Amino acid sequence: MKRLFRFACTVFAAAVLSMGFTAAAANDIVDMSNTDHGYVTVNYTSSAKLKVGIQYNGGKTVYRDCPSGKDASFSLDQGNGKYTVTLYRNVSGSSYEKVSSKTMNVTVKDAYAPYLVSTAEVQFSKGDAVSNKAAELCKNAKTDEEKVVAIYNYMAGRYSYDYKLANEITSGKITKYIPDTAATLNGTTGMCYDFSSLFAAMCRSEGIPCALTKGYAGSSYHAWNKVNLDGSWYQIDLTYAVTRSVKNASSLHDCVSPLNYTGTSDALVVAAA
Repeated sequence: MKRLFRFACTVFAAAVLSMGFTAAAANDIVDMSNTDHGYVTVNYTSSAKLKVGIQYNGGKTVYRDCPSGKDASFSLDQGNGKYTVTLYRNVSGSSYEKVSSKTMNVTVKDAYAPYLVSTAEVQFSKGDAVSNKAAELCKNAKTDEEKVVAIYNYMAGRYSYDYKLANEITSGKITKYIPDTAATLNGTTGMCYDFSSLFAAMCRSEGIPCALTKGYAGSSYHAWNKVNLDGSWYQIDLTYAVTRSVKNASSLHDCVSPLNYTGTSDALVVAAA
């Protein structure tokens, strides 16, 4: 089973970018008017692949795939400070050119805000299928912990790991992948990115702060979640649950992942259940 899980969480590492040169762009491509609510919005139409780079306080830039032709929001989840958000457009191969860039000193009103909003990789909205399913699962829950357990049990019992998709990403056949929460909800398979995206979307729709975290489980690049209950963060790994048939949790303790993670994309300090 260890080998099975190790394979399951190797499959969505982003391609290395070779950046090109600045191109002229409209001022409203990168919209930073909602930074106090913990997110920035990008809207740009192109037939080329798009990437958004987010740099915090002059440090390392984190790149995320960006959809074309619609508002795409990205969490500013590194804390208060100076953010530079840049949109890049693919030129050829792994080379990209800069389309637009903005820098702003950000102060988020609520520290949990970045983990409650809909983003490009955690999509949901009031009254949509994802939110309605979460509400259905949580209708008898009296606490946020019971809501987390209900969502966890539903996903752990419904899904299986999509090895075909994993192989296509690992082999480079698929070079751009953004999880689609509605598609994952309607299906019965997925990989770590899909599971963590949907889990975060359902938790957020119920008002529970939830991070989609990326990093390493052992030597494998992976995606999982950190959920906040009563001021403490707990690690939830639906890929672990799915690939090891960890089902029918009765408490938060049963949901918390026993794995050790390194190189995480956030600095959230987790607690033991």
